[in-house]
Amino acid sequence: MRLIEERPLPQTAREAPQILVVGGGKGGVGKTCFSVNLAIEIARKGWRVILVDADLSCSNVETVLGVEAQVKLDVFFYQRGGKDLHAVLCDTQYENLKLVPGTTGLLDVANPKYQQKAAFIRELQQLDADLIIVDLDAGAHLNTLDFFLMTDTNGVLVITPEKTSIDNAFKFLRAALFRKIERFYQSPEVALLLKRTESLREFVATVKTSEFFDAETRKRICGELVAIARAIRPRIVVNRARNAYEAQIAANILSKFARQNLMIEPENLGFLYFDKCVPEAINSGTPFVVSYPKQKISACVTDIANRLGYF
Repeated sequence: MRLIEERPLPQTAREAPQILVVGGGKGGVGKTCFSVNLAIEIARKGWRVILVDADLSCSNVETVLGVEAQVKLDVFFYQRGGKDLHAVLCDTQYENLKLVPGTTGLLDVANPKYQQKAAFIRELQQLDADLIIVDLDAGAHLNTLDFFLMTDTNGVLVITPEKTSIDNAFKFLRAALFRKIERFYQSPEVALLLKRTESLREFVATVKTSEFFDAETRKRICGELVAIARAIRPRIVVNRARNAYEAQIAANILSKFARQNLMIEPENLGFLYFDKCVPEAINSGTPFVVSYPKQKISACVTDIANRLGYF
């Protein structure tokens, strides 16, 4: 497993924040719980962290974190003229950790226009922080895909060892890749061919024989497609694993599917143990790294933060 090079604590407050996006193809895999506990653990080490609830339809970061924000993300999307995320930024009970709370789930806010999403992403990059952790909605909605692809496509994918979770994570990666290709070309011909294929390898083969393009264009597109796929380097976290072996098997299966079908090479970032303390921590509103610091699952969060280079 390749360890990401450790990075020192940022020295100046005006450096552009690092952005870590956390997603997953299936709901209920523990994505939000992981995001919250990781944010607290990194903030404890002196990093100025902002946790963003970007689940625009069913946000629950506040519940897991144990806070109740007075202003919701709706305010940002309803703002006229220049938009400012500082209007919804709120403090938490944890030092160095702030929160951008989720929305109320109203239909028009849950489905923002692309221009609104672009403004949201720009504003994230302007926040005064060392690290911004963005907790995404489950599934492969366009909102989720666009947010996942906003930061060099090195987001974290949370899965569980179950086959359904692995299958959905693969479908999420495929949707993200196809969304990136679609946005890159903005071509009706490319969009049409994408709808007819199930994998990138199949898509490349289709392009090679397509009558839409001349020979030189076909060659150029095929090279670009491979480069786009290889630029996507998702990092896998396996949640609720009984042991390291079970976690490794799950990560290996997803990596194999992604490599063979999408030409994507995921990185196995680590795993979290199955632990009964997790639902207890959620119900109490106190994240498990705080309420159960000596449990093995808390040590797993520390290990993942270390592999990410934040310690």
